[in-house]
Formats: sequence, structure tokens, C-alpha cells
Amino acid sequence: MLTIGLEKIGIVNMGEKTKKDACYHKVKARYDVWPSAYASGALSKCRKVGAANWGNSKKKKPVKKSTGGLVSVRGQGAVMKERLR
Repeated sequence: MLTIGLEKIGIVNMGEKTKKDACYHKVKARYDVWPSAYASGALSKCRKVGAANWGNSKKKKPVKKSTGGLVSVRGQGAVMKERLR
């Protein structure tokens, strides 16, 4: 009777290891000090967005070069280059 009550609150299965999720392994590989506040925050952010989306950087769009604009700054005024058409 006592073990049934303890199973409900999870005390009987304390000796078993729990499976670690993908976020745990990704974050643990990135941070040297474990546990730390930074690693714990990263782990919660990873679990929020999902392991597949965490740690991916955004792809930057190529910047178009304009034909006109600021060429050089002298003193207080700026010298502007004429636009070529």
C-alpha cells in the first residue's frame, strides 16, 4: 500500500536514469561550465523553440550597393557623390 502511494509521487523510481532530450545535448555541447545560468537559460530557450530550430543563425540578404551616397566627411559638412544615370 505504501509503495502505491510513493509511485504516484515518483519516489520509487528515483534510481532509474531519465532520458535526456536533444536540447540538453545541444546546449551541453556548446557551454563549458555546466550547470550555469547561461546554460540553463539556453536550455529553456531551446525547449521553447524546439531543438531543430535552436542555434540556427538567420541568413542575411545580400546588400545592394548604391550608386550615390556619402563619399567622405570633411570637417562639419559631408561631400556627396553625384548619382550616375
